[in-house]
Amino acid sequence: MIVFDVIVGGEVKETIRPKTAKLKEIYVIVGEQMKQMKRKYGPDVDVKRRMIY
Repeated sequence: MIVFDVIVGGEVKETIRPKTAKLKEIYVIVGEQMKQMKRKYGPDVDVKRRMIY
């Protein structure tokens, strides 16, 4: 499973766990979530992808 960590100021604030495994759908979901995260935390938002087995 692919998860995305939302990092603000070097600290993990949230983890996004898409319910789907299709990459095209994940891309859309993360794009929508990034807009919300930038409104919530400001422009200094970074997203890192990681795998969970």
